[in-house]
Amino acid sequence: MIEKQNVTPLHAIETEIDPVTALSKIAPITVGNPFDAASLAIDQEHLEELTDPDVKFSIVECRKPPKGIFFAVRPETPGTKYKDRGLYWILEVEGRDPYLIAPAIAEMKRGEEDTIRPLMLVRYVTMAGTEGVWPVKLNPPDAKSNNWNTSALHVLKVAEENWVRLVNAGNHYRHQVSKKIREDVIPQFSDRTFGDLIKMAFPDDHVVLSLDHEIWDILANGSKK
Repeated sequence: MIEKQNVTPLHAIETEIDPVTALSKIAPITVGNPFDAASLAIDQEHLEELTDPDVKFSIVECRKPPKGIFFAVRPETPGTKYKDRGLYWILEVEGRDPYLIAPAIAEMKRGEEDTIRPLMLVRYVTMAGTEGVWPVKLNPPDAKSNNWNTSALHVLKVAEENWVRLVNAGNHYRHQVSKKIREDVIPQFSDRTFGDLIKMAFPDDHVVLSLDHEIWDILANGSKK
């Protein structure tokens, strides 16, 4: 006769394990070796560039100064006229970055395209040292003045001597002047030329030099992008 062995059911074993003990036996999920700091480091290839305090921001945007940020522009003098600003034909499509249009192409197209207009592009720099290009809209000489355009030009003038912040006031711009004066907090304009900034703000595919550019097909027929 085979003697029966006393076997404890599996479910009984599980219920007899102390939860704290069971938790301590579960291996924690980790990424890499927690004691190997090198395994958690980001790729070091560009370390010198990222830690260089003199490195200049490589991204330049063509847009009005960021909301809530103080910025400054350089004043124009007889000797520096148009050194840091200029008139350009700009094509603007909702949801896309602006396009820089060659004058000859703009003259041919502006009669049929309401997306093209001349704008004054102005170099600015924030207190943090980020440079940008501000597209300032101008009042047409043969049309009624626009509150947004007029007030933007006023803020631009104030920013030539002060750190200012651009504020949306509903139907026009107003500005706030910082208590920090420019003699104490000197605007850190880079040594890049205005032309350099324009090239950086408008990559090659956003510079329209012919009637074969894709933007004309997009405007005529639409795009899924």
